[in-house]
Amino acid sequence: MSFNSEINLKHLRLTLVIGLLYASVAGNAIAQASAQGACAASPTDAWANAQAAVKSGDAGRVMLALTPEKRARESSSYAVGAHMVLGLSEIAGDLSKKPDVARKAKAAEAKLSLELESILKKHKAPTIKQIGTPLLARVYSPEVLKLFSGIDHAAYGRDMEKFFVKVEAAAKDAGVKSESPPKLDELVVGGSSDLSSQLSGLQMSGDIASAVAGKTSMQFKKISGCWLVHGRPEK
Repeated sequence: MSFNSEINLKHLRLTLVIGLLYASVAGNAIAQASAQGACAASPTDAWANAQAAVKSGDAGRVMLALTPEKRARESSSYAVGAHMVLGLSEIAGDLSKKPDVARKAKAAEAKLSLELESILKKHKAPTIKQIGTPLLARVYSPEVLKLFSGIDHAAYGRDMEKFFVKVEAAAKDAGVKSESPPKLDELVVGGSSDLSSQLSGLQMSGDIASAVAGKTSMQFKKISGCWLVHGRPEK
């Protein structure tokens, strides 16, 4: 093989490697863009993105339709809600008069509690102990939301949804009834609103907007050129 042939072969290999790397990066970018949905050009588009995200069944995609502040709030709610749903042994308590069922439920609760802590630590989110008590009073406290603000909310949301599926399966296996996990549309509108409602009465002021969905007022924010759902007005 000549010297020039060796150079051409190395150049060809380098070109192939660069091409493969570019294809991989481009593929990841396209996949990420597809998962997130298109950048919403208006609050109405942001609402449509949220509706499509919920319909997809992907908690991560739903999270990405929300503002960073609301993502932190919903992430904290996920953690506290999961902890409360884990009360399997209480559901199958002494009043059930089924000690075997109670023991099985309590064992499942202990195992799932450890798994919940593992998920929170994996995503560098505050643990239940770090959130503090009383949980319902602490869930939206500024210091707790700050701890949840820096995590990968999409990946965290997906892991939490998988966790809720495990809780339901464990409860069924133990012969007890667990609390229902939160529905994906509740991440967007809360528990008393209908995500299928059309927006009306849109009012815009710079990068902030509000509109009515059914009987509920919803807020939107424009961040980095894209509109996102900010949720219901805080009381």
